[in-house]
Amino acid sequence: MRKLGFVFLFCSFSIFSAGAAGTEDRELRTLLEGRYAALKVAMAARNENEIVSLLSPDFVSEDLSGKVSTASQMIQQVKALPQDPNKVSKTTLLSIRPEGGVAVVEQRYDMKTKKISADGAKRDAGMTTLSTDTWIMVNGTWLLQRTVTNQLDFSLDGQAVAHKVRAPAP
Repeated sequence: MRKLGFVFLFCSFSIFSAGAAGTEDRELRTLLEGRYAALKVAMAARNENEIVSLLSPDFVSEDLSGKVSTASQMIQQVKALPQDPNKVSKTTLLSIRPEGGVAVVEQRYDMKTKKISADGAKRDAGMTTLSTDTWIMVNGTWLLQRTVTNQLDFSLDGQAVAHKVRAPAP
């Protein structure tokens, strides 16, 4: 389950103040939504070069337990997952905090699919993750530097099966 939460959180899409700064924030939101969409497409296609092009050279992903994976490790996990023609997903940017060449994004990833249970019945499966992503500007391009999964919820047929939350830092 942790592996699924890790991988799906990428496939993964703020509330801004009004005025001139709001216009800039809307532009950044649109740009980052495009980066998330491009990452979703690259991951669905298992296109390693495209995935790498969206990540900073020092990219890391941290799961709920605090385990850190590199870009290479994450890509291998994505490639190992079976294709799922029933999967529908959406990433929602909940907030964006830009400061200089860094943007911290709180995002929610929602995924739904159909799974066949051991008895042959089709079941509706759903997963939601909440993550904190750090994007950095490198040579004029926003690249994902870090993603930290904060919460993962999994359901079958609308019933909660798992709810995991990152332990608070000591």
